[in-house]
This record gives sequence, C-alpha cells and structure tokens, in this order.
Amino acid sequence: MRTALTRTFARLTVTTLLGGVAVLGGAALPAQAATGTVVTDSGLGVTIRSGNATTFGSVGTQPNGAVQIDCQLYGEPVTGKYGRSLVWDHVPGKGFISDSYVNTGSSGLVAPLCASNPRADNAINWYSARNGSTAFQGYCEMAAENSYGKTGIWASAKADWNDAVARGVAHRDLNAPKGALVFWDLAAPYGHVGVSRGDGYFWATSVNGKIGLAKLPYFNSYLGWAWPNF
Repeated sequence: MRTALTRTFARLTVTTLLGGVAVLGGAALPAQAATGTVVTDSGLGVTIRSGNATTFGSVGTQPNGAVQIDCQLYGEPVTGKYGRSLVWDHVPGKGFISDSYVNTGSSGLVAPLCASNPRADNAINWYSARNGSTAFQGYCEMAAENSYGKTGIWASAKADWNDAVARGVAHRDLNAPKGALVFWDLAAPYGHVGVSRGDGYFWATSVNGKIGLAKLPYFNSYLGWAWPNF
C-alpha cells in the first residue's frame, strides 16, 4: 500500500524491449496494462482530462474504486490522496487521471509508457511557433516554463537542474524523451535549458542567437535531462 508521501520515480532513458518488458535506463517497466484503485477524500472520484495536465479540459469523472490503466506518462505535478506525483494514468477509452489519486500498490510506473504525450506536444509547439524569435534571449528558463504554461518557478536553469539532482531524478545521458527538459552548465551561475523533441533534437533559446532547433548536445557542458517539475 502506498502512503501519502512525495513519490520517487525510476530513472528513464531510451526505451528498448527485452523479453517482453520495456526497459528504460535499466529500470524494467511492465509491458502490460495494470489496475489501480481511485481514492479521493470527497468520495466523488477524480476528474478525467483530455491530456496530462489540469489545463486540459475535463472529459468526465472516474469514480472511486477499481480502474483500468493501459499506459502512463509524466505530466503536470498534482498533489492528491497519495502525495505529489508527476505521473498520469490513461484510462482506456476515456482520458487521463492524476496518479496522485490512484492506489496502484507501487510508487513507480505499473503500466507501459503512453505513445503520445499531449502536454509535451504543446510545449514543443510553443517553441516551434516562436522559431527565430529573440524575445527570450537571456531568459531560457522562462521560455521553458512558458512553453508548459508556467512562469516564475525557478530563478535559473541551474536552479531547475539542481532541483532534479536533489530529487534523484536527473539523467546524465543524451536520450532525453519528448518533453523532457535538457540542461547545460553555461553562463555561470545561470545554466541553460531547452525542451527535448524526443528524437535527439531539442528546442531552446540561444540557438544561433534565437529560439531554434538543434541536435543534442549542441552546446558545451551538457548536464543531462529531467522531466519538468512544474
């Protein structure tokens, strides 16, 4: 049984298949759907959304009780019955619910990663729509946060990265999944950050002096990647 504590997530890198089990950064993930139990203090259930963030529209309510989970992904952090979680569960034929309200018997992922990530798509589209803009020069962290509909979370990219390191969820490889933040130790003490496209490329400010797309690692002093903690 999980307790209502902040969750620790397994480190994830590029997906491969081994014996029918998804392997991400050495952590074996289930290749099959899972079940959980929705638990809310109100007893009214949890909102089902069209994407993995509270900004996506409601498409219904998943009542308290057993729920089928066909895949999971990382998204906006939500604090619920089981603590603060970045994980969202996809309910087949319905949509996404925050895993912070679902007892799966585990503090980690219990189902395969979802093939799509609506929140990451929005962030990438934000950068793409501003391709060539110089408006965010010197404000890479603001750009990354704005791409996710947030602002004023971290004072700098380095502070953002240090948070991931402190939580034990920083990854030092180049296999950044779509939507993950990618970091460099540049412009001391501020650092630099962009958003991964998931195919070895990333969007960021300061790519030839403007918002642009480039192939990792591109800049010197690459640090690694982490899922956005906002």
